[in-house]
Amino acid sequence: MIVIDANILVYSLIEGEYSPLVKKLQEKETDWRTTALCLHEVLNVLATYQRREVQALKQCKKLLEHAERFMQVAQCEVKMDAALSVAAKYNLTGYDAQYVALAQSLNVLLVTEDRKLREAVPGIAFSMQEFLR
Repeated sequence: MIVIDANILVYSLIEGEYSPLVKKLQEKETDWRTTALCLHEVLNVLATYQRREVQALKQCKKLLEHAERFMQVAQCEVKMDAALSVAAKYNLTGYDAQYVALAQSLNVLLVTEDRKLREAVPGIAFSMQEFLR
């Protein structure tokens, strides 16, 4: 089991430069968990893609449906007081702290391509490349 953040979920939904790594990640670890926040962040990415005409609205809706199905299985509750403590300890946003707090509560690693987040919590957060080694 691993915790993923929104960027990993987006990379799993949209074909791009990270697609080969996401595929390898899915092969190595099939049990992905995340926070309710993740879906909100994915929605924001899709809205931005649609607004910038990177993806058509119809395609964005289809991708959102995939994300919602994933969330039905993967979503875990995060204790907000734990996230606040994590935010204070590591100087993180409340958003990033939720992913870290979830990983800590499940005693698993967080996989993210957010370099600043990985640098803030070494030993907890890893890139896909690092996790796959």
